[in-house]
Amino acid sequence: MKKIALSLAGVALAAAFSTATFAQDWPNKPIRVISPVATGSLPDVLARIVNEKMQAALGQPIVLDYRTGAGGNVGNDFVAKSTDGHTLLFGTPTLAIYPSLYKQLTYDPLKDLAPISLVASGPVVLYVSGKMGVNNVADLIKAAKEKPGQLNFASAGIGSVTHLTTVLFNLAAGLDVQHVPYKGISFALADMVQGQVHYVFNALGPAAAFLSSGEVKLIAVTSARRLQEYPDLPTVGETIPGFDAGGWYGYFAPSSMPQDVRQKLNKAIVDAVKSPEIQDRILKMALFPHPQSLDEAKKHLETETAKWTTAVKASGTTAD
Repeated sequence: MKKIALSLAGVALAAAFSTATFAQDWPNKPIRVISPVATGSLPDVLARIVNEKMQAALGQPIVLDYRTGAGGNVGNDFVAKSTDGHTLLFGTPTLAIYPSLYKQLTYDPLKDLAPISLVASGPVVLYVSGKMGVNNVADLIKAAKEKPGQLNFASAGIGSVTHLTTVLFNLAAGLDVQHVPYKGISFALADMVQGQVHYVFNALGPAAAFLSSGEVKLIAVTSARRLQEYPDLPTVGETIPGFDAGGWYGYFAPSSMPQDVRQKLNKAIVDAVKSPEIQDRILKMALFPHPQSLDEAKKHLETETAKWTTAVKASGTTAD
């Protein structure tokens, strides 16, 4: 029995030594960051600027590898099942949305992926039709409650962050409104100009051509605090206390990655995001720099999963 115990202790010691050596030497080859979204998108731009900063600290090239498809599930699944120790995911809120949206998911973000740190987070914005005579969130809520079931909101994709943010808003405000899904935000905006669509949550920018004329109005952001680039634009939370929703972007590893390696990677990401030049670039993109510790990153994914699960259930949306 004593020989068996000593043998087992030796195996454990050897495994610990092997893990420590791997962490000390990591990375010993180029790092591959999987992007589940297309080149030129906001997450793609963020990944590029942070990867470039991290390369010098880690001493290895960092290469973006695009694995798009199935709304991001192709890339998410690929990293969840990766075992080479040098593959990461640049993740988005789909990781928190999909477990409740899809009836069958080939990976479990909470079990198969390890959050390392976010890079940035940011709001979507609330647009209203200029024909409504609405100038702020309180006006919109009042108008919807005066005509229950008669107002509508648009979305540019069922189950998307913008759709589910609207669901959370409607729940928080206690609104009875109709959902009108569109194939793209441009179609929804065209109908907003005519007054056929009353409001929509979406990214900054797409409605710019209509804002100066007042045909479409931008009345709020969904972040907990105002954007530096738009200091006069109020938050939804100033009318509905505690409201906070939107996008976020950051690095995830397969859960098989050793803790010491995760910590080393976390430091490289956090140092990059805290650098003045990266912070400035993120703020100019109407986002907030959002570096995290490993514990904060883990808690954030859990909290976001719970929040978006509430929205998905309330929307009645499912995907195969």
